[in-house]
Amino acid sequence: MKYHNFFWDFDGTLYDTYQIMPKAYCKAWSMAGYQITVLKAYRLMRLASLGQAFKYHQREFNISAQKLTKIREDYRVQEQKYFGQVQAFNGLEELFEKIVAHGGKNFLLTHRKQGALELLQRDGLDKFIAGKVTGQDTFTRKPAPDSLNYLIEQNSVLRSSALMVGDRSLDIEAAHNAGIAGALFDPDDLMAEQHIEAEIQLSSLTELLDHVE
Repeated sequence: MKYHNFFWDFDGTLYDTYQIMPKAYCKAWSMAGYQITVLKAYRLMRLASLGQAFKYHQREFNISAQKLTKIREDYRVQEQKYFGQVQAFNGLEELFEKIVAHGGKNFLLTHRKQGALELLQRDGLDKFIAGKVTGQDTFTRKPAPDSLNYLIEQNSVLRSSALMVGDRSLDIEAAHNAGIAGALFDPDDLMAEQHIEAEIQLSSLTELLDHVE
């Protein structure tokens, strides 16, 4: 199946933010006196979400909401320290170029406010983004389809031509809730245990080149 319009998750899909997120997460907890392995943090983020990881460890360590708020703040500080190191996944520019050359469009959906746009601008890739929903908007987060539906309707996108690409189950759920297809980007095959029913399974972004209409 080929698609014309692509809706992109950011973290772990366009850019490999998992280079730095688990490290920042573990550092923040360590500053509070708790030890977590980077692998454990990564698995929780991928298999669930960053927010769920914080809730999991709040329960495990039996800490107050006030203390968790401080750890979250420390996490944001640590993540920002490392954020400039984050790189796009291989093949992204080539894929963006092909989609646009074929008359298609790319749309961004991210909970980040400015960070995602700053990295895209740094690498000269923002010119390929036709529309976006960021953390500055007020939509309910995925798997709710609100942000997808907004971009689809605002840009008169035919749903049968659209593909949502993400690295977690909630991205595929959001796609299906919006009535479009989903592609699961799973470069290390971690998500196999969740048996996610995506229309396309990817281990690299370049595999999508054959799905551009």
